[in-house]
Amino acid sequence: MSSSRVDRLAERLQKQGMESALVSSLANLRYFSGFTAAIETGPSPFCPVQALLVVVRGEKPLLLVADCESVEGVYEEIQIETFASYTIETPVDSISALNAKLSETIGKLPAGLIGYESEALPAAVCEALTAKCPQLQLRDISELASGIRTIKDEDEIEVLRKCCSLCDIGQEIVKRRAQPGMTELELFAEVRKGMETAEGGRLPLLADLVTGPRTALVGGSPTLRKLEPGDLVLADLVPRHDGYWGDSCNTCVVGDPSDEQRTCFEAVSEILQQAIESVRPGLCACDLDSFVRSRIQKLGGEFPHHTGHGIGVTWHEEPRIVPYNLQPLEENMVIALEPGVYFSGRWGIRLEYVVRVTSDGAEVLSGFKHTL
Repeated sequence: MSSSRVDRLAERLQKQGMESALVSSLANLRYFSGFTAAIETGPSPFCPVQALLVVVRGEKPLLLVADCESVEGVYEEIQIETFASYTIETPVDSISALNAKLSETIGKLPAGLIGYESEALPAAVCEALTAKCPQLQLRDISELASGIRTIKDEDEIEVLRKCCSLCDIGQEIVKRRAQPGMTELELFAEVRKGMETAEGGRLPLLADLVTGPRTALVGGSPTLRKLEPGDLVLADLVPRHDGYWGDSCNTCVVGDPSDEQRTCFEAVSEILQQAIESVRPGLCACDLDSFVRSRIQKLGGEFPHHTGHGIGVTWHEEPRIVPYNLQPLEENMVIALEPGVYFSGRWGIRLEYVVRVTSDGAEVLSGFKHTL
């Protein structure tokens, strides 16, 4: 799969006068090479750049990867060379090791432009590159590279289905386990345990898990706040599986809902369903946002966030479903739609499904049913 993706990148590079590029963001490394960084503990203290993909038109892509990183899952057509990241014999200096490999690799390239991701490549690498390879001029390709990812391949969609199934498991646990007296943290621990058991290992997991009046704040990390009867529980779960991210949100109640809560929940649920039914190729992201936003506003609360966003090797990407975005939807885009309404100091409700844009509508990838 990498070959077709790299070919698409090379084709777009050539149209902008570039024959080569350096791919360094974790998202694009996963997309173009299959390299999946270990991110649960954050950026590595040993290697600020965990890997770098060198793409030269007409040549086999080369992945320069820190020797402390796993190359499991890297596509077969990618060449791999490692650079030293950590040793007890010398001070940590992985950037110098990477720079040496990089200059050796691209020093022979003829004069011209070379693409790079300006937000994902440290100055220490860029400065060394321009000093050792003065014939090359850096040009930012961040938007170009990320734009290729908006239309998902079939294998990506299958991975995203698995991501969504993990979200389904988490939402079912929230609904089943939320009870008076337990803390938000205790509930989150149950959710993580269930999702990681299903995954068969540790799982990078982002989450909003708020209860009671905290649901009016849109989101937040779980705390020691204890659940009380009648509390709403808002759980927005974002797990990573095989380098891709899932996303889902449900709002349920501890015990019996009030009439007001039930009415509001049913209204948001209906708006989400109407939004899904309106999805089709050619619909502009801003028009989908307007469709949802105008209906949410009639509920009397606030709607301070986006209506939705693309999802894939990052948990929030194009197409962003927001008022300014004129980008039209296209077949095999995968988007999360998440209308919500929030009443300051009281409570809030948000519901979310992930959908794939089809040739004539939308396919819902999320499997759980929103219930209050």
